[in-house]
Amino acid sequence: MADDFPELGTVYRRGPGSKSNQLSGKEANTKLNSEKSGNSGVNSGQDGSTPRPQYSQNTSSNVAQKLATSGNGESGRANSNNLLDKSDDEIVDSESDIVFDSGDDISLDDTDSDTDEKNHEGRKKSKWFRGFFDNLNRLSNEEIASSMRQWHCPACQGGPGAIDWYHGLQPILIHSRTIKSRRAKLHRLFAETLEEECYRRRAPLTAPSEVYGMWEGLDKKVKDHEIVWPPMVVIMNTRYEQDESNKWNGMGNQELMDYFDGYAASKARHAYGPQGHRGMSVLIFETSAAGYLEAVRLHKHFREQGRDREAWNHCKKPFVPGGKRQLYGYLASREDMDIFNQHSRGKSKLKFDMRSYQEMVESKIKDINEDSQQLGYYMNKVAKVQMKSQLLEDTLCTVSEKLRLATEDNRIVRERTKEQHLQNKEEMDAQEIFFQEQIRIIEQTIAAKEDNFEKFQQTKREKVKQSCLGSSENGNDEHRLENISSFTRLHDKEMRQFEAKRDNLIKIHEEKKMALKKKLLQEQLELEKELENDLTQLMDNYTSDLSQEGKLKNGLCRRASKNIIHS
Repeated sequence: MADDFPELGTVYRRGPGSKSNQLSGKEANTKLNSEKSGNSGVNSGQDGSTPRPQYSQNTSSNVAQKLATSGNGESGRANSNNLLDKSDDEIVDSESDIVFDSGDDISLDDTDSDTDEKNHEGRKKSKWFRGFFDNLNRLSNEEIASSMRQWHCPACQGGPGAIDWYHGLQPILIHSRTIKSRRAKLHRLFAETLEEECYRRRAPLTAPSEVYGMWEGLDKKVKDHEIVWPPMVVIMNTRYEQDESNKWNGMGNQELMDYFDGYAASKARHAYGPQGHRGMSVLIFETSAAGYLEAVRLHKHFREQGRDREAWNHCKKPFVPGGKRQLYGYLASREDMDIFNQHSRGKSKLKFDMRSYQEMVESKIKDINEDSQQLGYYMNKVAKVQMKSQLLEDTLCTVSEKLRLATEDNRIVRERTKEQHLQNKEEMDAQEIFFQEQIRIIEQTIAAKEDNFEKFQQTKREKVKQSCLGSSENGNDEHRLENISSFTRLHDKEMRQFEAKRDNLIKIHEEKKMALKKKLLQEQLELEKELENDLTQLMDNYTSDLSQEGKLKNGLCRRASKNIIHS
């Protein structure tokens, strides 16, 4: 039995340069002269007939059929009469980047047909192409191939390109294939119709002395087929024995999963009927391209061991030596699922869809290839970023360690400074106590001297009074009183002068003390400011050293990162 599924080793080997369906990018501008190349450009058959022209694969061989594919998995032939009424989303293959405008919302004349022959003739007789093909039918093959004959594009009529002339059919065909804006669908349909007409008439699109393009690649149309979705693998011969009621029992879900734990199946189901287990089970895989490829891998494993669908259909002995049942497996088809659900109703029925292989698997594989390339790029980028991050982390660790050491040194210095400050304070307190004691002694001495001075003055006055009183015994009291009064006035005057001078000395002393205290405070303030400035400069020096070291490390990191990126 032919295998319709791809080799797993091939679906991942496509690279960005493996697009085999590419023509020369300058097809419209490449024109070789046979006299220079020594090649006629178009080979004739031995019977003298002209072979079918080699056209570029950039245009699908039947756009109408591609655009008519329905979304429910059923495919059919496009009706050319209503083709251009379909939405602009129905674009396939290389035409996915075409921009459509309101000019595409048009249709050909009503020419219902069920055959290619009638369909082709219906297109030729549409209101868009009738005039062009009427003129073409009047010409011989040599006149059709001539590059001297000029043509208007029928799909451009009534639009901006309606007045453009094309020398020969090849330029107008290239124009119809490559236009991507106004009436793109109509142009593609015209190109197909023109190619088909020339093929039927065996008329070359170019003169024998001209060749457009240099190579012809593969047709972009790839045969598609429907697949069961989600992907499933049918496992046959899974029943075991009959019970007392003559009903069959067989494998359980987990038991079946365990038998094939090397494959990423998501769950298992079994078919049951009136007689119990029917011996038919399915492994259900993830609804993704990866899940489908896992199912294909299991399918191929069964086939390689000779236990696939064909082997099961021809199986006569479901047992192997030793009495064990031999399991068979293959990818599920619609018929298999219908058989599986034969006795199931309602919710017990296993739900599935029929989906396009190209849509569900092939396109996703292309996305996986592109994503894997992007992943490689970003993994390299992440590796470089990680190396740079590692360098920065090492630098940060080094700087952090130095900062920690500097912080520890600062703490030690602060503690020593604090101890020194306490020691200096104790010394200053001791000196202050000493000098305060000396000042107190001096103040007591001054007070004692003042007391002695005051006593001396009083004693002196008493002596003068006594002297005056002693002389009163000899008479002349008036003279005596006058002497006492004179002495008293003189003494009081002297005392007032003394008090004034004493007050002046005390005032001058207090002023000197205040000036000295102010000077001391100012010097102390200047001393503290000087300490502040010195400490600030010291800390700035250490901070700048760390900054310079950090800058040096950052510079080394940047240079290392550049070297990594360049490498």
